[in-house]
Amino acid sequence: MKLSAAKIAEIVNGTVEGNPDIEISTVSKIEDATNESLCFLSNKKYTHYLKDTHANIVLLDDTINPVPEGQTVIRCSHPYVAFCTILIQFFDYKDPNSGIHPTATIEPSAKIGANCHIGSHAYIGNNVIIGDNSKILANSCVYEDSTIGNNTVIHSNVSIYYQTKIGNDCLIHAGTVIGSDGFGQAPLPDGTYIKIPQIGNVIIGNKVEIGSNTSIDRANMGSTIIKDGCRLDNLVQIAHGVELGENTIVAGGVCIAGSAKIGANCVFAGQSGVVGHVTVADKTTLGGQGGINKDIKEPGGIFTGSPHLPFKDEMKSRVMWRNLPKLEQRVRELEQQLKEDK
Repeated sequence: MKLSAAKIAEIVNGTVEGNPDIEISTVSKIEDATNESLCFLSNKKYTHYLKDTHANIVLLDDTINPVPEGQTVIRCSHPYVAFCTILIQFFDYKDPNSGIHPTATIEPSAKIGANCHIGSHAYIGNNVIIGDNSKILANSCVYEDSTIGNNTVIHSNVSIYYQTKIGNDCLIHAGTVIGSDGFGQAPLPDGTYIKIPQIGNVIIGNKVEIGSNTSIDRANMGSTIIKDGCRLDNLVQIAHGVELGENTIVAGGVCIAGSAKIGANCVFAGQSGVVGHVTVADKTTLGGQGGINKDIKEPGGIFTGSPHLPFKDEMKSRVMWRNLPKLEQRVRELEQQLKEDK
């Protein structure tokens, strides 16, 4: 398949500078490009690659100048978004699976929508409803009374517990567990524990992506809720009764403890965490390995460290920590000087 610069510009609402008839047949990073490649450049840090690239076409914005003579570029407002648009339409992997595999087990009361795929050895439980054009790939299980919307893909070896609700256009990667019991254990006088039944469920909105080997626990009562547009990375733990607001991003290794309420458009970097029963305002950003231990009430804050501090305060603290050995040595010297002066 070949795409011309003129066609790409039409799709991404851009403007061609150079040869509008030049074509590409693949996509590449700008430093690895061949004369069949489409690339993008959005970070001025990598502008030096532009003069040496072999790419036939480069997507960039108006801030990057000059362009080497003979290089065809497409000017657009968001080069990376434009590049992703072309990837999705023409180069993304298209799963060829269709139909219901003969080894799949589907309970008689389940309802499967039109054009669905149920993979080999998958299990669909009683009263499950699966919307049109959805795919449940090999070895995945959807247990009783669960609902999956339209155009949703469940990859292999995913376990979806009973009464889970998943919306439209979702993507759930391999090994994820949705709706397992929340961690509820009540201590007894003799030092043992009694398990607290987890009788709630998990509700996942539309256009949610969940990475591999992530675990989302069902609520003790009520629902654990992942709202529309959220993106969860691999190896994320969402505990019982958590609510994630719309379009919140959660990177790998993040743990959010029970009943935390997270606002919309938040970003949690890798290995960060949130204690239980706190509320986090919209548009909060938490840096890697940071830990939120109390409510954040003002939206738009940037925090890091554990316990969390505003980013600038934490950076100042780290400078002071690095200087502590020198400060200690200085104190010792002053103490010694005072002794000698006596």
